[in-house]
Amino acid sequence: MADQAERTAGQVKTAGQPKAAGAKVAGGTVPNGPLAMFISAGRLRFLVASVMPVLIGATLPFWLRPNGFQFNLLLAIETLAAMVFLHAGANFANEYFDSKSGVDSDNPARSEFNGGSGLIVAGVLPASYFRTFMLVFLSIGALLGIHLSLVTPGWLILGFGLVGILLGYGYAAPPFRFGYRALGEIVVALNFGILPVVGAYYIQTGTCSLPVVLAALPITFAIVLVLWVNEIPDIEPDRAAGKRTLVNLMGRQAASRGGVLTLALLLFGSLFAAVFTGSLIPLTLVAILSFGLIRTVVVDCWAMPANPRDLLEAQETAIRLHLIIGLVIGLSALAALAG
Repeated sequence: MADQAERTAGQVKTAGQPKAAGAKVAGGTVPNGPLAMFISAGRLRFLVASVMPVLIGATLPFWLRPNGFQFNLLLAIETLAAMVFLHAGANFANEYFDSKSGVDSDNPARSEFNGGSGLIVAGVLPASYFRTFMLVFLSIGALLGIHLSLVTPGWLILGFGLVGILLGYGYAAPPFRFGYRALGEIVVALNFGILPVVGAYYIQTGTCSLPVVLAALPITFAIVLVLWVNEIPDIEPDRAAGKRTLVNLMGRQAASRGGVLTLALLLFGSLFAAVFTGSLIPLTLVAILSFGLIRTVVVDCWAMPANPRDLLEAQETAIRLHLIIGLVIGLSALAALAG
């Protein structure tokens, strides 16, 4: 009995500590406490990627002024909630299925921005933890999406919701595994760019048009840039695990230089094009003041540092740039109220 008690006490004492040899969690330290563990496991710090496109889509009607538009705050909040729940569910799904495929099992380049949380491979949390929250959040998001489709005309929102769930869940889940088939960047562009902007706009107005799509392009390229920069440190681990991304197919030099520079040009080029065509209010051009941020991302990636940690500044800056672009576009549209 004494031996059994001693073994039990030892298990309790070591619970929550990394068990896999050489395993590394995001940020380098195991989260302290259930809430911190939950936030890290679901990568909830990055839910801003869901908030920005919904903000843009919900406020864009103030500038474009479609016939019969009346802002509905409750629908805007419900749209945001649906998007956030689906995003969180997709994050848990990606962690769960990446652990099954082995892509996250040995990633020395893992950080708080790339490589997943590392909590499963480190033995900190069981895979069932991620499976449970995946099902819960995807279910809540789907129910909210169904309600939104019932209170808006037509079937567009239901279609968008089904496509979004399929792409988010199938990013890492078999048999689709879009993120493993060089389609991950396209999935992210749709799920965190065009689809939520157009969807949030349609929920408010019951209409859709080409200017809405053009207005969605800057935030679309901004989120793809975030993903792209985060994939650069994972080039070798992804290749070793058989995961194909556009970044590792291009190779480190082409992806770090040509790829990043191209996305930077597309981001600001689409911003100017949207303003020139009247899709966005001219006030959004204040976003060009963030040029220093995009310069940091391009310069840091152009250097192609051998140590992945030397890209942390570029990764963090790309996220900050995405946030600024989203806020400027979303809040600038409200200025049309003064007109």
